[in-house]
Amino acid sequence: MPDINHKTYIKVPLEEVYKTVSTSKGWNAWFTDDTSLEIYPDGTGEIRLRWINFGSENVNIEDGGKILEATPNKRFVFQWSPGEQNSIVTFKLQPYKDGTLVVLNEKGYTNSEKDLKACIGCAVGWGEALTLLKIYLEYGIVYKQDL
Repeated sequence: MPDINHKTYIKVPLEEVYKTVSTSKGWNAWFTDDTSLEIYPDGTGEIRLRWINFGSENVNIEDGGKILEATPNKRFVFQWSPGEQNSIVTFKLQPYKDGTLVVLNEKGYTNSEKDLKACIGCAVGWGEALTLLKIYLEYGIVYKQDL
């Protein structure tokens, strides 16, 4: 199964982007509803992503796992399991023009039917999520789906 890859340019400093993708408050501001995470002193930790009454079907979703790397202003990497097994999501942050280039990669899906469905959903979802992150950080706009 191929990796999921997305990039977006956000016109805010690296520090602001990192703070938003590496804290519960940050995730809940732009994307999730009740995410919790803890980063340990060694740069690892735990993350629980939560969405309440999400989408047109009003489903509650909870997923998460280990934070594998939290390198301030550079990388935030975690495991979760939207499919059959764990996949790894990496946010890589790079200085670019007057802001930050956010490079998102997700890998680890198999060719099973459940993983294929999850991979397609996440490929679309991460593109939408990065758009939400951009409009939140650049304009302070919070858009949470309410169908």
